[in-house]
Amino acid sequence: MRNMKGLTKVVQGGTSSGKTHGIIPILINDACERDGVLIDKPKITVVNESIPAAKDGPVEIFKQVMQETGRWVEDRWLGNPMQYTFASGVKFQFKSFDSVGKAKAAGKRGKLFLNECNHISFPIADALMVRTDGDVWLDYNPDNEFWVHNSTLKDPYSELMILNYKDNEACPVNVVRLLELRMSMAFHDPLKEWEDAKNVKNKYWANWCKVYVAGELGSLEGVIFENWEVIDSIPSQARYVGYGIDFGYTNDPTTIIDAYEYNNQPIFDELCFKTGMSNKEIAEKLKESNKHRAHWGVADSAEPKSIDDINRYGFNIKGSEKGKDSINFGIGILQERKFYVTSRSLNMIDELRKYKWAVDRNGNKLNNPIDKFNHTIDPSRYIAVEKFTNKKIRTTFSASL
Repeated sequence: MRNMKGLTKVVQGGTSSGKTHGIIPILINDACERDGVLIDKPKITVVNESIPAAKDGPVEIFKQVMQETGRWVEDRWLGNPMQYTFASGVKFQFKSFDSVGKAKAAGKRGKLFLNECNHISFPIADALMVRTDGDVWLDYNPDNEFWVHNSTLKDPYSELMILNYKDNEACPVNVVRLLELRMSMAFHDPLKEWEDAKNVKNKYWANWCKVYVAGELGSLEGVIFENWEVIDSIPSQARYVGYGIDFGYTNDPTTIIDAYEYNNQPIFDELCFKTGMSNKEIAEKLKESNKHRAHWGVADSAEPKSIDDINRYGFNIKGSEKGKDSINFGIGILQERKFYVTSRSLNMIDELRKYKWAVDRNGNKLNNPIDKFNHTIDPSRYIAVEKFTNKKIRTTFSASL
């Protein structure tokens, strides 16, 4: 890892491949030496999806490495916030952000490490990366494509390293045995070609092994929507249908999705994906995008007060239809025909790739979706139920439009 030259260092790998255990010691050495960008920006920030994830992962590894190398000084550690100040003056901090605003407010830094970055939304990650003067480290298990593949790795200044458990000399024997067991569950002969369909014993475990054993990009089994494509822009002749809103606040984002129709096929365009929005701010966002009373909207009916508040600003929003099996009904409407998503709708693209059917403990598919990665799916579902029901597909158009 020390030999990686890219400004954005992407470490993709399977379980127990030593990703985080390799990156943290490098950053500790950087903090001790304090050269380059750390002279003017003496701050290294490690970011996780949540504080518990930080404590169980990089914080634990950081303390272990510092203690084993005789560098740990208890008085230099602050438990709240989680920060260690080196003798060099470099502050080594562990953070989690639930909004873009908070990520921006954290200011600039010398170096950044986004741990398990596939669990960090692109708007938050981007806000942090653009405020980092030096190296940016990213690591993740490649269970499916996300913003690193769609954006980061297209940057010529990025560099990718792929690791698996064999690259970790300290991989515990019991972990190796467990991975070997998983391989035997996935393939008739794990030593033969994994891509050979005749060698695959179980598709679920074969995909699991591809991701968590080999460290290669996989695809989520049981993904709900496979009938969609990305388009660069909305065709000029597309008809505007309306918009859907799903309310959030602290942990979940408020999302607004515009819907269009072209040749009887839906097009979705992500207008908003942001936490901490008041009803007034939602109304202002709608006004910025030239929405008015003539434009029809549908929002989560569980929030009637919010709908009434926003409508007072001059909008025409109704509550979504809910009832028994309403989620599966809406999913069925979206599955009836091919639909398109604009390339700028990064969060929706990410969620469509992750939204899947729930499974039981044996990996058997259940008849209900997982309750996550649905922030952009739900408003799309609301508007699909209202506007795209019982229509025939007459023609198609190229995703290159």
